[in-house]
Amino acid sequence: MKKIECFIRQNQLDKVLTVLRQSGIGGVTVTQVQGFGVQRVLPEPHLVPKVKLEIYALESEVQDMIETISVAVSTGRIGDGKIAVLPVDEVIRIRTGEKGAKALV
Repeated sequence: MKKIECFIRQNQLDKVLTVLRQSGIGGVTVTQVQGFGVQRVLPEPHLVPKVKLEIYALESEVQDMIETISVAVSTGRIGDGKIAVLPVDEVIRIRTGEKGAKALV
């Protein structure tokens, strides 16, 4: 299993959630965040509001999700965001005790 973390523009959230729902995603967590990257204003960093998406997925789903998200949010401009894919050792649904893939659906 993998965890996909995406940092995107706030105005792209509805579009991403729509395409993820259409692709059959099991769930997503959304958090309002701030940060800076290449677009920072020097000499002091200017924190830019972004949205962070966290998604747990089976390895077989990861590439499709990355492509779906990238196509939905890409403008070709600085600040489009980042996608990180992290390994996940285990996922457990607290209510039922289900583990692994069963806990994702």
